[in-house]
Amino acid sequence: MALPATRRYLTELLHMHKLTYEQIAQYSGLPVERVKEIKKGDLATDIETYKLKQVAFSLSELRQKDTGETMD
Repeated sequence: MALPATRRYLTELLHMHKLTYEQIAQYSGLPVERVKEIKKGDLATDIETYKLKQVAFSLSELRQKDTGETMD
C-alpha cells in the first residue's frame, strides 16, 4: 500500500532534503506539532497538504537545478 501524498512529501523533506520538523514548519507556515502529527498519520487538511506540497516541490526544483536529479 502506498503512502498518502502528504506523508510522502514529509518523508521527502525529512530524508532527501535532511530538514528538521522545525525547518519544515518554518518553510510551510504550519505549527511544528501539526507537522509531527501529520507525519505520524493524522489526516492533513487541503491547505496543509497544499503548503507541504509547495515546499517539497520548490526544494525538489532547486535540487534538480543543482544536481540534475529528478523527483521520483
